[in-house]
Amino acid sequence: MDLRIKSISGRWTWLACALAAGLCAAALRKWQLGSAFEEGAGLAVPWAPASVILTCVLVMSAAWFIILAMYQPLSRRPRTAGQAHRWDLVFLEAGDPVYPVLVVLAAFLAAAAAAALLPMGLRQWQEYKAAVDAGIQPPSNNGALTIATAAGAVLAFLGLLQMGRDGLRPGRRGRGGFAAALPGMAGCVWLMESFRAHAANPVLWDYAPLLLAIVCGMLFFMDFAGISAGVCRLRRLLWMASMTVVLSAPALVSAVAERNWGDVLLLLTQLLTAAAVLWRLPSSLKNPPPINGTPIPPAEGEASIQEDATHE
Repeated sequence: MDLRIKSISGRWTWLACALAAGLCAAALRKWQLGSAFEEGAGLAVPWAPASVILTCVLVMSAAWFIILAMYQPLSRRPRTAGQAHRWDLVFLEAGDPVYPVLVVLAAFLAAAAAAALLPMGLRQWQEYKAAVDAGIQPPSNNGALTIATAAGAVLAFLGLLQMGRDGLRPGRRGRGGFAAALPGMAGCVWLMESFRAHAANPVLWDYAPLLLAIVCGMLFFMDFAGISAGVCRLRRLLWMASMTVVLSAPALVSAVAERNWGDVLLLLTQLLTAAAVLWRLPSSLKNPPPINGTPIPPAEGEASIQEDATHE
């Protein structure tokens, strides 16, 4: 039984299942966009086959990843007094270049998103200001949240770049949790902007995939940051990473169809980061990295230890 569990809980199983479910959801979303909305009015067709099947695929994916997470092997706490697992060191290991390369690539996608969103926000602000100065009815969007989303993308770029640097050059561990939290903070602003853009839209299916993807990605980054703060929910982090991949795929189809390149780049950012976590984390849970034999004072549960630790 242990061998069977081990065979279905490796990185390739997590990645293959997440990518397969994501591709299936993306194909169903494309089918839905072409068949599940009324021509002209744009209203959703009740109980359209594409919508029903897409919902079922997302629900079944969530259930399957819960099962995978439940049976994911975890290393037991060391018996030696004063020792603990430093799960944050999993992402500081320098022997595998795939994780840092994916995270650095995600960082530059976030920077590209900022470059796409900032001119758009400034243009919206200028149009709003010109309408106010002319004494006519100004547009509902003054561009402030778009500019804030661009600023959030810059924060995501800085955080992801620091995370990738930590993966390439492991060393002093102090800012890792803060760096991982920056993309999650950016996701909060992105969520507000996306909701504002669709608040008056009565067709839920027009924007529900995007909002779900943003919320899941935001929670994924917060769980990711929690590792460095001693709040280790490792199985939940795997589930969040998998569902971020799955939910980002249909949202990408919608963003490309609408030619909203800022959303496209931000969705790719969180998708690549989630894939990087799925690559690194499952194979490290059974054999966490050593702490160079240095005893660590015990604390409640898997407590946060913030002293310097160099993993070689």
